[in-house]
Amino acid sequence: MKKTLLLLALATACASAQLASSSLEQLKFAAVAGEPAAQDKLAVAYVLRSDPTNAEVWYRKAAQQGYAHSAGQLGHLLLNRSRLPAGLKPSDQGNLEQEALKWISLAANSGDKLGQADLACIYLDGKLAKQDLIEAYKWGELAGAGVQTGVAPILGLSARDTAGLKMNEHQIAEARKRAAEFVPRQSHKSDLPDPAWVQKIKLNGTSGTPGHRFAVINNKTFGQGDQLALKIGDKRVAVLCVEIRELSALVVFEGLEGTRELKMP
Repeated sequence: MKKTLLLLALATACASAQLASSSLEQLKFAAVAGEPAAQDKLAVAYVLRSDPTNAEVWYRKAAQQGYAHSAGQLGHLLLNRSRLPAGLKPSDQGNLEQEALKWISLAANSGDKLGQADLACIYLDGKLAKQDLIEAYKWGELAGAGVQTGVAPILGLSARDTAGLKMNEHQIAEARKRAAEFVPRQSHKSDLPDPAWVQKIKLNGTSGTPGHRFAVINNKTFGQGDQLALKIGDKRVAVLCVEIRELSALVVFEGLEGTRELKMP
C-alpha cells in the first residue's frame, strides 16, 4: 500500500512538472512572438526560479512596449542591482542608476504601484534625484491608495509618512492635491526627475551690463551662448548658458530636456 502511494505521489509530481514545463514553453512562445503580457509573465516565472538575469531581459522587452508593470519591475531590479556595486565601475553604477530612475519614473506616471513607491523613496532620500518632500508624499500616497498588502504600499506609505514628518501643513495639502489630481498616462522624457548631480551645479554670481552679462557657474565664467564642461564628481557635464539675468541664469544640461534656471543663493 505504501509503495502504491509513493508511486502515485511520484507520478503526480512528474505530471505537475511536465504541465509547468509545457505552460512555460507556451508562455515563452507567446513572449518570443512579442506579446508584452506574455513577456511580463515570463519574467515573473524567471523571478520565481531565482533567475534575475533572464527576468530582466523579459521585463525590458515588455517595458519597451509600454507595459507599465514590467517597467516598474525592471526599474526595481536595476535599482537594487545599483545598490550592490561590487565589481561595477563608478560610471557603470551611475548609468545603472539613471536607467533605473528612467523606468521607475515612467512606470509611476503610468500608474504602476511599485514604480510609485520607488519614486517616493527616491524623492525622499535625494540621492538619485533632487530631494522633493512634496513629490515624495504624493507618490507614497498614490502607491498605498486602494492596496492592502504587498511591497509597494509598505514602501510608499512609509516614504509618505517620513516625508510628512518634515513638512508643514501647506506642503502636505499641496502633496495631497497633486495625488488627488493624478491621472495615469503614457510618460514622456520630460517626466523624468532631475538626477541628483543637478543639485551640485550652482550659480556663484553674475556681472556686467544688460546685453553683456557674465555668469560664474561652479567657478567657471560663462557668457551668453557659451557651452563649457563641468566636472561633477566622476562625471563631466556639458552646460550651455542660454540667458544671463541680473540674479539668475538659464542653462541647458547635456542629456536633459528643457532649460533650468540657476538662481543666486
